[in-house]
Amino acid sequence: MSTDNELQTGMLVIDSETAREALDAALRGEKDTVLSLDLGVTESRVSLDNLPWDVESLRKMADDPGNIFFWDGSGTFKAAIRGDHFYKLIPTGKGKAPALLIDGVLMHPMKDTDPLTDAALKAEACVRAGLVVLEICTGLGYSTIACLDRGVKSIVTIERQQEVLNLARINPWSERLFSNPRVSIVKGDAVEVVKELPKETFDTVLHDPPRFTADSELYSIEFYSQLRRVLRPGGTLFHYVGSPGSRYRGRDMQKGVMVRLREVGFTNTQRVSSVKGVLATRL
Repeated sequence: MSTDNELQTGMLVIDSETAREALDAALRGEKDTVLSLDLGVTESRVSLDNLPWDVESLRKMADDPGNIFFWDGSGTFKAAIRGDHFYKLIPTGKGKAPALLIDGVLMHPMKDTDPLTDAALKAEACVRAGLVVLEICTGLGYSTIACLDRGVKSIVTIERQQEVLNLARINPWSERLFSNPRVSIVKGDAVEVVKELPKETFDTVLHDPPRFTADSELYSIEFYSQLRRVLRPGGTLFHYVGSPGSRYRGRDMQKGVMVRLREVGFTNTQRVSSVKGVLATRL
C-alpha cells in the first residue's frame, strides 16, 4: 500500500478540435486566438507563435479525433499508456471532461450522460456534507471531486493501477484529486487495502469498480464483509453495478449484488436506477 498524491503541472493538453481551431487561425494569418490548453477547463487568448506546435503538427493532431495530446516541455505525446493493459484518455466533446478507456472498454457510462454528470449522481446517492468517505477505484477522480463538491470532511480513495493515476495527472479535469488536502489517494489492491483499515472508520463507502470485472473479488461476499466492517453503524454503501450481461443473457447483476450484501448484514438494499447502482445500510 502506498500513497500517491503527486500532481503533474505545467503541461498543455489539447484535443483535435482545439488543434483545428489553432490550425485554422494560423492559416488565416492571425497572430493570436482564444484557445483552451487544458481541455476546456479554462480559455484564454494565446499567441500562436508561443505554441510549441508548427502548422504540420497541428494538422496531424487535428486529423486524429480519437486522441488527446499533451506537451510536457520535452515533446508532444498521446495521453495513452501501454502496460499489462492499454489505457487511454478519449475526448467526449468540446469543453467536456475526457473519459478513460482500458483495453477498448469505456470506464464511464456515456449513453445520455457524460463522466462528470455520472460522477455527480453517484455522489448524490450516498454523500452529504461533513461525512468521512471511502472510495473504491479512483479512476480519473471524477467521483472523488463530486464528493468534495458535496462538502465531505475527508475522502480516502483507492486505485490499483498506476497507469490510471498517471493519466489522471495529465488530465486537467482531475487536478483537484491531487491538490485538495481532504483527499488521500492510496495506491494498491482494494481487496488487500481495505483489510488494513480500522473498523467503523467511514460514514459512507462509494464502491465504483470497473465495468468489466463483474466476476472479480470486488463483487465477492468476502469483500462486502470487509466494506461493512469499515463502515460505522448507520453508514451507507453505494455500489455501482451497471448492467453487464443484461442485454443478451437476462442476467440481473444488481439483484445478485443485493442478495450478497444482505448475506453479510447490510439492510435497506435498493436499486438506484439513475446510476445503475445499489444502495445499502450498515446497521
